[in-house]
Amino acid sequence: MQTPKTPIPFVPSIPFSVIRYPIIAVVGLLIYGIIGSLLIMRLDIINSIYFTVITTATVGYGDISPQSPIQKFFVITLVLGGASLIAYAFTLIIMVVSMTVEDITSGARHRRMIRGAKNHFVLCGYGRVGSAVHKELLKRNQNVIIIEKNPTIVEKELWDDPGVLAIPGDATDESVMIEAGIKKARGVIITTGEDVDNLFITLTAREIHPEIWIVTRASKKVNIKRLYRSGANKVISPESSGAEDIYFAAIQPTIMKITEMHEVADIRKESEIILKHGCALENIEYHLPEFKEPLARKIGITEMNQLDRFLDSLDKDPKRKKSLERIYESVSGIHSHWISGPDKETLEKVAKELKKEGFLLGVDLDEEEIKEVARKYGRLVEVVIKPEIKITETHDVSDIRAEAEIILKHGCTLKDIEYYLPGFHEPLKRKVDLSETGEMERFLKRLEEDSARMEALERLYTLSGGGIHSHHITGPDTKSLGRVEEELKERGFLLGVNLSQEEIVKKIKEYGRVSELLLRHDPGSTDDKNIIINHGGRILDSKHYLPGLEQVVTRKLYLKDYEDLKKCEEEYKKPDAKRSLDTLSQISRNIHSHTVSAADVKTIAKIIKALDKSGELLGVDLPEKGIWDIVESAEPAGFCVE
Repeated sequence: MQTPKTPIPFVPSIPFSVIRYPIIAVVGLLIYGIIGSLLIMRLDIINSIYFTVITTATVGYGDISPQSPIQKFFVITLVLGGASLIAYAFTLIIMVVSMTVEDITSGARHRRMIRGAKNHFVLCGYGRVGSAVHKELLKRNQNVIIIEKNPTIVEKELWDDPGVLAIPGDATDESVMIEAGIKKARGVIITTGEDVDNLFITLTAREIHPEIWIVTRASKKVNIKRLYRSGANKVISPESSGAEDIYFAAIQPTIMKITEMHEVADIRKESEIILKHGCALENIEYHLPEFKEPLARKIGITEMNQLDRFLDSLDKDPKRKKSLERIYESVSGIHSHWISGPDKETLEKVAKELKKEGFLLGVDLDEEEIKEVARKYGRLVEVVIKPEIKITETHDVSDIRAEAEIILKHGCTLKDIEYYLPGFHEPLKRKVDLSETGEMERFLKRLEEDSARMEALERLYTLSGGGIHSHHITGPDTKSLGRVEEELKERGFLLGVNLSQEEIVKKIKEYGRVSELLLRHDPGSTDDKNIIINHGGRILDSKHYLPGLEQVVTRKLYLKDYEDLKKCEEEYKKPDAKRSLDTLSQISRNIHSHTVSAADVKTIAKIIKALDKSGELLGVDLPEKGIWDIVESAEPAGFCVE
């Protein structure tokens, strides 16, 4: 291996120890002078410092003079030591500063930065293309070392910017490439305008670093294969890519974006409609929800024989066909194409025929519009391998079996459940991972055997909008998920698919069957409870409001039928319970509220109407301030405790 050339002279950095010792010597001399002045010259501390400084600096104003021989000897040593040491120290400091300036101006520091670089790109050639690539790399915070053959460009343009690392030299020279740190680089980018140079640079780089990623420019299309054979990983030809850019710019007035929905089996029919009108299928874009930009692939199909070759290749390679089918499944068959044609009228004919066939969803839609279309006609799936949808439903606990059977029989998995409790911004989420009928049966059996657990679940369903909840379900494919969706809709369970939080809140307001009823009646009366139970409602709790304190006492009830109501009435007859409840009722001025749920909105409306007719109802779903206004303004009840 050749010894690397050194186009930039190297000056070693100056260690601090070079100037440290002279400084220590000067400080020591000053201490010696001050102590000697105190002890020998018999001066005070201020005059000692003054005398030491003017003597070592050889100023000597003469206002303080030595008298005895020992004093004169002391002054001689101080003058000689000061003159020599201070002169030496200042000379050394000036030399260090000069060497540092030389270090900077000579490029030695620049050289050290180059030697310390790693995981960088070596950019060979700083012409029109190279400078553009350099800007793109810097824009993305990539480290770059430039090799440029023209020394004038390096010295007058690149070295003016301290942040740019550049070496003047020929990149075909092995020593220059080594100097640029190719062994520690992440890649080599070759952008010179001469294909011969690019070829030799590629060979040199590949020889030094067999594993490095090499991207090179090909000025002529005929040299692309040669550059690949020389060891390049990627060859970019401005000749061909530029032609493509010009082509697309030229056809801009007669190009249209179509968004469609169909299966892989419909590709032939779709393409036939486009091609028979003399149009070209330029690309395909898959709108995956986890990507902000669509996943695009160039096609460039203009003739049926091109399409036939593509479809034949799918039939011969089942794995490839399966991959394409999974991509289509992951986007529910929704995708877009840019198609070009001879004129706008022809493009409109194509769009009209695709719509008639049932493929077309829209023309020239933006990403937001495509998402809305996908939500309306398909299911945005989170994972390509395992399609997934979020279903929002409304049903009772007794319907769990029917719901689960629909999901499981189509080979799908019930991943979780989300409850929407009043007062909570986020849903209460619980993992389920139900995929087998046996698991469902075991769960339902445990519920039947544990009444407390069943009651807790029923209360949770009731509080969550009267049975409104969501599940994420996964399936083997989107067809299975589609069948689940249809059957849940037929049973009256389904409210929507892939709904946002705002949409779910709207559904709860529309379909929710839980209301808070503010009531007033005499202590011990259960007429209100009888009305609610009689009309098919359930009472979840009872709240008493303590005026003055603005505190609420809540009692959990969960009365769902007359048997529960009878137990409640028997509890109330017990002396201690009666005394406590009578006192609480009188303090709250006989005003309380019940959280009531029912099977549907109509039932809630009937309960409200019956309670209003009885004269006990004060309000429905009142805000907290409204409740306290009513309680505070109510006439106090007679207070008596037995």
